[in-house]
Amino acid sequence: MKLKRIYRFHKWSGLIAGALIFLLSLSGAILVFHQELDDLQYEKYLHVENDRSVSIDKAYDRIVASYSAWDIRLIRFSADPSETLVFQLRSPEDRLIAFVHPSSGELLKVVRQSSGVIFWILKFHYSLHAGLAGEIVVLIVGLLFVISLITGSVVYRSALLKCLLFKIRFNVRNRNSFYSSLHRYVGVWALLFNLLMALSGLVISYEIVSAGMNPPKPAALNSPVLNRVSVDKLLAGISTQLPEFHPSYIRFPSNVNDKITFSGTTDNRSRIFSRFYNSVTADIQTGKLSGVVSTKPLSSLVRGIHFVEYGNFIIKFLFVLVGLSGPVLSVSGFFLWRRRRKTVEIK
Repeated sequence: MKLKRIYRFHKWSGLIAGALIFLLSLSGAILVFHQELDDLQYEKYLHVENDRSVSIDKAYDRIVASYSAWDIRLIRFSADPSETLVFQLRSPEDRLIAFVHPSSGELLKVVRQSSGVIFWILKFHYSLHAGLAGEIVVLIVGLLFVISLITGSVVYRSALLKCLLFKIRFNVRNRNSFYSSLHRYVGVWALLFNLLMALSGLVISYEIVSAGMNPPKPAALNSPVLNRVSVDKLLAGISTQLPEFHPSYIRFPSNVNDKITFSGTTDNRSRIFSRFYNSVTADIQTGKLSGVVSTKPLSSLVRGIHFVEYGNFIIKFLFVLVGLSGPVLSVSGFFLWRRRRKTVEIK
């Protein structure tokens, strides 16, 4: 009786959330390569012919001259003079991506972030383009997926080891046998992966919903924050004083009392943590650097895992393949439920 009750939980949690698990798994598989696909979309803006030295200061001054009332972040930069500097500009109503010449500071191109295909998929993945209501639905779907996986592992517990060792024959005698074998084998072989993705996604979704229910009051932006120490000199200071830290993201101050924040990685960082787990701040008047600090370890851990930030192309490709198990489980589970329902109706 207890096993039948667990099976009902498995069945109905999977059926209720099945369609959205299918869509979220597909969108998640695409987002594994979000950085590569973004680079492909904006390829013509990412490189210029240039051999002069990089000047983030000139680029920043040019940005605030046109977007002084925006929250400014530098999301892509390097010492390579042929790579453009990529800024993200935020306001309560919009987000822009600005591509700036690395030496002259010339504004090459500004696009709305929402116009990007990957951004559209990302927003669908965490909110279904339905605002807070969609974020709550995604959170519930994630919870149901976790319940379905756990109860499924209990229902099929006697077959777990046998499936892993291929001691249960994959039956293709008829359509019902095929879907039953497919559901069992895919469910067992992808169990740990799906639990990892579902649980990490659940934590991220909870954070998003919490932030949506308790949005921070927007800070008043002063126009502009130009009276500051040189960012180029700060980066040189970080390289000298904190050689183990490698910044890849800069958040500029919105007010004169704020600090500049450099986020990045350290040499001893575990690769499963987010690439923004470590940070260094600097006083904008004196240029004094803080030490390297790590913040929100749980959030950084789940984001590093969920977004596959540590993987090379091969690892990411494997994640995509295994990530497609979600749609397979949704389709095969629905088919099995439908067949059993028809069988009961005939009887």
